[in-house]
Amino acid sequence: MMKAENIFKSLVDRSSGKTCELLHDVSREIKAGEAVALMGGSGSGKSTLARILLRLLSCDSGKIYFQGQDITKVTGKDLSVFRRNVQFISQRPESFLDPRQTLGCSLKEAFTVFNLSYDEDKIKAMLDLVKLNAELLQRYPHQVSGGEIQRICLVRALLLEPKLLILDEPTSMLDISVQAQILHLLRDIREEKHLAYLFITHDKQLAEWLCDRVLHIEQGQLK
Repeated sequence: MMKAENIFKSLVDRSSGKTCELLHDVSREIKAGEAVALMGGSGSGKSTLARILLRLLSCDSGKIYFQGQDITKVTGKDLSVFRRNVQFISQRPESFLDPRQTLGCSLKEAFTVFNLSYDEDKIKAMLDLVKLNAELLQRYPHQVSGGEIQRICLVRALLLEPKLLILDEPTSMLDISVQAQILHLLRDIREEKHLAYLFITHDKQLAEWLCDRVLHIEQGQLK
C-alpha cells in the first residue's frame, strides 16, 4: 500500500554549519490492512520519516509510493486525494482543533476541506464507533477530556474513509486507564475498517500487542 524507497534526508546545523543526516537509505513497505510499529529513541529519525511519508516534509532523494502511485512530488488534486487516504493522529490532538470552534464545527470542517457533502449520519456512526455521545459536539475543546479529544480526532479522520493511519504516540499524553481504552478502540477500529497503521511508539510491549511487526530505527537507519 505505502512504500518508501531509498529515502535520504539531511539537515544543516545553523550553529555549526555541519550537515546532519536524519535518514539514510530507508526502504520499507506497509501492506493494506497491516499494522506496523516504528520504534526508536529521541532523534532517531522516526518523526522525520513520518513527516516525509505524510508529505509534510520533502526528502532529499528517494521515492514514496501509495497504492502503486509515485506521490513523492504530486501536487493539487492528487495530493489532496493522498491526504484524504492517509490521515495523521498526533500525541497532541488538541493542536489540530480550533479552540474557538465547537467540536461539531471541527468535524464539519473535515467535509469542507476535502469538498465532500456533509453527512450527519456518518458523523453519528463514527461517534458510536468510538463510543462518544453526540451531545459532546456542542462543547469546545477546553471543555472535554484528553481522551475525548483524541476520540474526536479519530472520528474526524475516519469520516474521510482513509486507508492508512499514521499514529504518533497517540496515547502518551493520556492517563493509564484512558490509554488502555484508546488502544483497545484502535485495535477494534482497525479490524472493523480494515485499516493499515503506522504506529510510532517507544513501548515495545505495546508495539507487539497492537501491531503485526515492529521496525526499529537508529541514527536514521531502519533495523
